[in-house]
Amino acid sequence: MLKKPLKDFQGNEYLEKYFSVDFRTIARDTCFLMSSVATVKKHKLTPHVYTSNKLADRRVGWIYYQAYTLALSGKYVESLARFDEVLRLEPGYIHAWNQKGLCNYFLKRYSSAISCFDKASSLNSLYLESLNNKGCALQRLDEFGAAIDCFDKVESIRAGLFETLNNKALSLIALGDYTGALTCVDRCISTGSVKGSFYVVRSICFLALDQIGEGLYDLTIALKLDPQSKHALALREVFDRAAAA
Repeated sequence: MLKKPLKDFQGNEYLEKYFSVDFRTIARDTCFLMSSVATVKKHKLTPHVYTSNKLADRRVGWIYYQAYTLALSGKYVESLARFDEVLRLEPGYIHAWNQKGLCNYFLKRYSSAISCFDKASSLNSLYLESLNNKGCALQRLDEFGAAIDCFDKVESIRAGLFETLNNKALSLIALGDYTGALTCVDRCISTGSVKGSFYVVRSICFLALDQIGEGLYDLTIALKLDPQSKHALALREVFDRAAAA
């Protein structure tokens, strides 16, 4: 156990200085982006792309497919040019706006990404992906309160999505609300999804709450699920120092 409870210090500032835990980096690196356009592993296209018989729609679908394939290959600049062509032909193609936002996100153009996500949301205020992804981009800009607002909107539309719950937990950690973060991540786990990152989040919370034993237990689970997790491996050293303090 720590010689002095962490609650007697200044939250994240103390943890980051004394234990070298950068919560904002963890929040940025482990957020979940959402895309309804395609399943990456199977390279599925949206129904809009492959079911329409209209020549104009088929052209849009083909350009979209090219844009998406470029994005999968990490060629985000080239992909953006193709998504711009898609949107020139069909300005209301909401999925293309979301994908364009994701390309900007991966290029670290977070303000541009947010503009794209906002455009998608303006076309459909119930579009979950753009709301969630805007929250992730805001996290990258250290605007964690605004990010939480986005995640709460998603939750109000469709409760229980592990991506959004996890992302909200990360923002709460960055703001020092460890109890609230635990509540969110426990809901993630209750959905039946098993991801090492969930247990990394729990470990951070328990470390901050001076519950070293519980944190170590969850960290062990995290490393079993993802032995190469850089955050889990770094936290292992943090817990070792905490236990010896």
